[in-house]
Amino acid sequence: MFSFLIHSIEFVVLLWMSFNVLYVSFFSICGLFYKRQKPPTGKRIILNRFVLIVPSYKNDQVILDSVPKNIDQNYPSDKFKLFVIADSLKPETIEKLLSWPISVLPVSFDESTKAKALNKALSVLPDNTFDYAVVLDIDNVMGENFLHHLNVRLQSSEEVIQGYRTAKNSDTDFAVLDGISEQINNHIFRKGHAAIKLSSTLAGSAMAVRMDVFKDAMKNIHSAVEDKELEFYFMKNNMKVLYEPHAIVYDEKVQDSKVFLNQRTRWVASHYLNFTAILSEGIKKFLLHRNADFLDKAFQRLILPRVLIIGFSFLLSFLYFIPLFNFGPLFFYLFILCAFSYLLAIPSRFVDKKLIHAILKLPYAFILMILAYFKINNSLKVFSHTHHAIETVTAVKVEQFAKMSEHMQGELLPMLND
Repeated sequence: MFSFLIHSIEFVVLLWMSFNVLYVSFFSICGLFYKRQKPPTGKRIILNRFVLIVPSYKNDQVILDSVPKNIDQNYPSDKFKLFVIADSLKPETIEKLLSWPISVLPVSFDESTKAKALNKALSVLPDNTFDYAVVLDIDNVMGENFLHHLNVRLQSSEEVIQGYRTAKNSDTDFAVLDGISEQINNHIFRKGHAAIKLSSTLAGSAMAVRMDVFKDAMKNIHSAVEDKELEFYFMKNNMKVLYEPHAIVYDEKVQDSKVFLNQRTRWVASHYLNFTAILSEGIKKFLLHRNADFLDKAFQRLILPRVLIIGFSFLLSFLYFIPLFNFGPLFFYLFILCAFSYLLAIPSRFVDKKLIHAILKLPYAFILMILAYFKINNSLKVFSHTHHAIETVTAVKVEQFAKMSEHMQGELLPMLND
């Protein structure tokens, strides 16, 4: 009886881990066959109008550092506008922002979320002024040709496109590990999916959405995981998320274990948001409407975070050496397949001494991911922003904010129409 129970549990775990490993392995191999869509030839390129929305929650110094770098784009200056949503920034920070050719909207919420900031921005942006909204995080720095490459791809009123996010810092082992994780996601969940005509995964920033679509999509989104809710809105409405690897945005990576834990707690919580409803709806839409993209998104809710997949497959591989377990060799092969799939997804330029040091941090990262599951209860209620290397946190006083916000909103529309 005891032996039967052990083997039954072992079989269930084997099925579960097989699903996880085979999913990432399949799309990792598919990523090798990805071919970027070629720009149109023999056709006049339309210059789309972009509004670059940057929700800035506190972190005064970070926004002051990123804005001047994002103004310089290899794209006509009259075809894009940088729009900072200044949530709880200091008055002197806002004054400094206003000295640059950008638009600034001071806001303040009882509980700040990125979704609230985006909805506020969309409520004041006039119709028919911009073709696409580009969402950037506060620390993001666009490559100088970012908008050019987005525009070349967006020539037929496409709804959604995800750019290529990559690390702009590698100063700590955790930053390197976070950067490698981003590359694996780019390869498996963007290149791999695009290679077989499935929708790519949103990254939360460096994405462009057609304005009318974005306004409709955000109307009922208010949580701190707007990127996940946007994905399911697009999938339910048969809108495909395209991928443009030449549209590069540099993203600051976490620098220590504390920030890593806070960030992953939010990710884990978002992963299981409306889990049952989304899974059942995904299966239903596939059976009734052949919506493979939505079914794929539902399946993504079933798989573990990448660190946990490699961690659990490594631990279970030791069953190979214990005669009591029947499937020990299969667990060992799953670990080898998982490790091989991750290596396929890492660009060769990332293979150096820093990578070796970062891999040594994987056991610690695995433990932190486990801890994240015990901290998810309140992580979706407020904007849990990532702490950066340079940060100043001082809120605008209520009376200063009210006066400034009233003045700024009066000046905003003419500035946006310039």
